Amino acid sequence: MRALATLLLVAVAASASADDPLCATSDYNDARVRALHDRVEARPRLAANAVPSVPVVREGAFYLGVDDRIAPGYRPFDLEGKSLVFTPNGSGYSVRREELRWVEPSEAPLRDFATAAGAAWFYVKYDISGTPPQLFGQQVSTLYLSAFNGIHLSPPQEPSAAQFDDLEAAVYAQPLLSPLMITNRKPSRLAYPQLFAERHDGSVVITWRSAREPKDGYVFGYDVQAELRSDGSFVYSYRSMREMRWGAPIVSAGFNPANALRRTLALADDPRSDLASGTYTASLADVNDIRRVEIMRIGEKDLLALRLTLAAPVNYTTLPEGQTLRYVVQLGTLQAWLDVNNDGWTFTPFNAPRSITNGPEVRFDGNTIEMYGVQPASLSLAQTVRAWSITSNNRTIDFAQIAFVPLEVPLNRIATDLSSVANGSALSLPIAEPFVLGDFDPLEVWNRVQSTFALSSYDVDAVAMYQTFYTDLIFYAGAYSTGGNPGVDGIAPPSPARGSTVARGPALLHMNQLTYGWNATERNSSHVMMHELGHRWLYFFRIMEGGQAVRSLNPVSSHPAAYVNTPAAFPVYEETESSVMGGANFSGESDGRFRAHAANYGYSWPDLYLMGLAAPQEVQPWFYLANTNPELPKEYYAPEGSLVNGERHDVTLNQLVAAEGIRNPSTALSQRLFRVLFVLVTDGAPTDEQVAKVNEWRALLEKNFAIATGGRARVATEWVSVPKKRAVR
Repeated sequence: MRALATLLLVAVAASASADDPLCATSDYNDARVRALHDRVEARPRLAANAVPSVPVVREGAFYLGVDDRIAPGYRPFDLEGKSLVFTPNGSGYSVRREELRWVEPSEAPLRDFATAAGAAWFYVKYDISGTPPQLFGQQVSTLYLSAFNGIHLSPPQEPSAAQFDDLEAAVYAQPLLSPLMITNRKPSRLAYPQLFAERHDGSVVITWRSAREPKDGYVFGYDVQAELRSDGSFVYSYRSMREMRWGAPIVSAGFNPANALRRTLALADDPRSDLASGTYTASLADVNDIRRVEIMRIGEKDLLALRLTLAAPVNYTTLPEGQTLRYVVQLGTLQAWLDVNNDGWTFTPFNAPRSITNGPEVRFDGNTIEMYGVQPASLSLAQTVRAWSITSNNRTIDFAQIAFVPLEVPLNRIATDLSSVANGSALSLPIAEPFVLGDFDPLEVWNRVQSTFALSSYDVDAVAMYQTFYTDLIFYAGAYSTGGNPGVDGIAPPSPARGSTVARGPALLHMNQLTYGWNATERNSSHVMMHELGHRWLYFFRIMEGGQAVRSLNPVSSHPAAYVNTPAAFPVYEETESSVMGGANFSGESDGRFRAHAANYGYSWPDLYLMGLAAPQEVQPWFYLANTNPELPKEYYAPEGSLVNGERHDVTLNQLVAAEGIRNPSTALSQRLFRVLFVLVTDGAPTDEQVAKVNEWRALLEKNFAIATGGRARVATEWVSVPKKRAVR
C-alpha cells in the first residue's frame, strides 16, 4: 500500500451568440493545462516537427508557427476535393484516391437534423429499394443514417467524446461507415446536416450537407458523400469543407472486446484486504479492493487495455444516490480516470482533454473493469503501470502497480494517413484517419516567447494568445485565462499559487481563433479581452455572511452569478452597462420586480477595488437577488431585459475584507500600467490581414481598458526590443 501520487481530475467550459460557449477559467482548467504541458514536455519531440518554431516580432506583436508541442494532436483535414475508393480485399479493404466524384442530390432531404426533435432525432431508418449493396461481405437492406455522418446497420447511439479520435475509431462497438464521423460535442457555429439518400446507377448515394450560411452565424460547413455499391465497394467524397478541419473517415466492422485478439504485456497481483482504513464504506470494500492489474495489446495495434480485477463485481445500478466509485490508472506519466455512479460512468482516457459518459472506452465484465487507451507514438520504452481506487476527495483506498511493462513499438496503428498511403494499399480493419483539432498549450507558447526574447515574468501582466487555426477550445469554451499571479493579497482565498509571497507571473490568455465567435465584432472582442484580463484579479473572493466566508456572489466559478448587481463604474459603450465578468445592471420596477440590463462591457466598482484602481470608500454597497423567479444562472450573464422577482441581499466591501483581508498593496500603491503582450500562433505565414487584425485588437484593448477604468490605469501592448549599447573603446 502506498500514498496516491499526484493526480489530475479533469472537470467536465460571426459575433458571439447565446449558444456560444463562455469562459473556461477555473482551478480545474489550470490543473488540466499544467498536466497537458508536463505530459508533452516529458515526451520526445515527434520527428515530423523535430525543430521547434521560433517566435518573431512584427509591428510590436509576436508571431509563432504551430508545432506538435504548441498544439499536441493537431491533425487538420486534408482531403477536400478528393474521393476515396474502398474495394474489398480479404478481411479488409484496398484504398485509392481519385479526383472528386460527386452525385448531386436530386430529391428532397430525408431529414434536416438541425431542426429534428424527439428521442431518435439523430438518425433515420432507411430501407433500400432494388438491389441491396454489400457491406462487410453481406447484403444489407436497411441502414440507419445519423446526424454525425454515420452509416449504421442498427440504431446508433450518440457519440459523446470531444472528438472522434483514434480511440473512438478503435472501440466503436457496431459496424460503421462514415466519410466524416463527428460527435455530439459540436460547436454552435456548425449546423447539423441535411441528409439525402437516393438510388443512382445501381448504387445507394448518401449525402450529408451542412450548408447554413456564414451570414447567419454558421462559420463551419461541409458537403460529404458516401456511395455504396452492390459489389461491396464504396466511395467517400469531399466536395467542400468550409473551415471544417475535424472528423474521421472510418470503416469499421465493430469492436467486440470479448473476441478481440489480445496479448498480455504484463500483470501483477495485489494482496487482499490491504485497503486504507477509514476511507471506504464497508459494503463497498470489495469493489474498491484491486486484486490484479493487467495491461494488454489489442490486435497488435496501438490500442491498449488496462484491466483491473476487483474482489467483487461493480453493479453501478445498485450504488446509493450520491455514491461514487473512482479508479485511476497511470501508464508512465499518462493518467486515465473512471468515475462510476448509479447513472453509469464517466471516463477520461489517456491524453484526453475532456471526459466521456457511458462510452465504449470502458467495459465492465463480472469483477473486471477494462479501460482502453491509445499508446502515444512517443511512448515505446519500458513503463510502470499504477492503479488506484480512491475516494471522491482523492484519498487512496487501494493501490497496485506493475513495476515493469515492456512497451514496444506496435506493429500497426489505428490511424492511417489516407492522403499519402500508396494507391491500392490493402488495409486491415478498422480503417480510419481521425482529423483532430489540437489541445493548445499556452505554457509552451509563453516559454517559447519568454526564452527567445529574455522576458521577465515580473514585467508582463498577461499574454493574449490568438490562433489562425482552430483548436479543441471551440468545443467547450470561448476563451480562458490560466496561471498568473499579480502578487496581491486580499483578493482571493489563501492559495499556494497566488499572493504577495508567491512569485509574480503573467496570466496566459487562450483567446481562440483570431476572428471566431467572440472575436468577430469589435464589442464582443473588447468584452472577451477585458474579461480574460480581468481574471488576473477577478472573481475569486468570498464574502462574510452569517459568520461564514461564503461564495454567495460567485457560487460555481470565478464569475459573478447572473443575479448579482454589477453596474459598470465607467461605461464603455452604453450608459447602463455592467461588469464584463458577469451579473447585470438591475433596475427596480414599480411592481417590485427587477429588470436586467446585460451590456457587459465595463468593470464594476468592486472589480476596480480588487484590481487596485478604486479606494475602499469609493465602493458603495451593491446587492444580489436570492431565489430569483424565473431562476437566473449561477454564473455569467442575465438575459437582456429579463424581469425577475427575487430577495434583495445587500453586500458591503467590509464583508469582502472580512473574508479575504485588506488588499495589499493598497489602492494608493497599486500598479497603474499593465503590460499585455499579444501572440498570434499561425499555421503558415501570417497574412497582412491577420497582422492588421492583431493590431486592431491591441488598440481596442488599450482604448477600452482606459475607458473602463476611468483613466486610472492603462494597458501597453507593444513590445519594443531595447538595443544593446555598444561598448566604448
